Amino acid sequence: MKIGVILRTIEKKRGPGIYTQNVMDHLLRLDTKNEYVLFYYDRKSLGRYVRYDHVREKLVKPPLSLTFRELSFADAASRFIWEQVKIPIEANREGVDLIFNPADSVPLFAKCKTVMVFHGSEWLTHPEWFRLFDRIYSRIMMPLYYRKASLFLANSDTNKKDFVTFLGVSDHKIKTIYHGVGQNFRRIGDHAYLRTIREKYRLPEKFLLYVGRIYPGKNFGNVIRAFSKVHVNLPHKLVVTSEPRWGYESEFASIKELGLEDKILFTGWVPEDDLVALYNLAGLFIFPSFYESFGLPLLEAMACGCPAIASQTGAQPEIAGGAAFLVNPHDPDEIADVIKRMLSDENLRRALIEKGFARAKELGWEKCARETLAAFDSLNEV
Repeated sequence: MKIGVILRTIEKKRGPGIYTQNVMDHLLRLDTKNEYVLFYYDRKSLGRYVRYDHVREKLVKPPLSLTFRELSFADAASRFIWEQVKIPIEANREGVDLIFNPADSVPLFAKCKTVMVFHGSEWLTHPEWFRLFDRIYSRIMMPLYYRKASLFLANSDTNKKDFVTFLGVSDHKIKTIYHGVGQNFRRIGDHAYLRTIREKYRLPEKFLLYVGRIYPGKNFGNVIRAFSKVHVNLPHKLVVTSEPRWGYESEFASIKELGLEDKILFTGWVPEDDLVALYNLAGLFIFPSFYESFGLPLLEAMACGCPAIASQTGAQPEIAGGAAFLVNPHDPDEIADVIKRMLSDENLRRALIEKGFARAKELGWEKCARETLAAFDSLNEV
């Protein structure tokens, strides 16, 4: 079977980009029986998988130049035309039997079978978190992708259920394949290296850690409110590794109001290797999002031995698998009480750390890639 893979997101630093990089790294290593044609959007991606004999890399140039694509609307139009017009033409020219898109769409005019990945259903469950243009696009295009796609891959049963419930997607067309966590997310015993990272980011001796983009759905406002209730009696500061997204302004408003400017450290985006060290150095990971379809930072923290607070909502209970302390994300008082308890109860911390290690071992990228390959094979048998 010849498989064409749409790799527009492989250079992205977060979300679909992390998934794409990891699933492709493992998939191409494991699967030597199929032939792959990789369609790149960005020239700098060329050569990434040149070492594989069963892989051919191909740059499909975007329809608009970089100058025009610097405009947000023009960039969206360029991506859409690239995916919906240029990719089907190239796929037909290459004679591919299956197109796999690790992101949330399929080429509607493709002549072969197609597989896409659902990374999130928040736009269905909480549309108010997204821009009007994004909501309109999703409401129009997702039903079209549903009708066209041969198979959808959901990253959690929660995600799968949302698409069945809100879009009426047939259960047999969706398969849950959990995302994984890389082996580089681990307990680090090199104390000199950890000191180097602490100095690099000027981290306090003791801190709580928040990882994730900041917008209303991430519930950063209640993280701040909970921290304001406990910081006076704690030596810990709050370290935030994040980049703000649309709608973040309201989440920042309470920091100054509560007088927490000197208690919170914003590092900005942190490279993956450094992030592993931050999880190792943190006393506690706080991730009480209002809704997550998966929530990769939660799995990363558990793999590094950082005890975690997560939400009772969305897919977090499913992903945590009993290895995180679950809270009501709407109640900052409850979050504050759990922070105090987890920092003072060493037996609870040790139990969650051990459960976290075990849960992280269950969800790896190789397992994700093997199940993805099995999904491809199942379509080939039909």
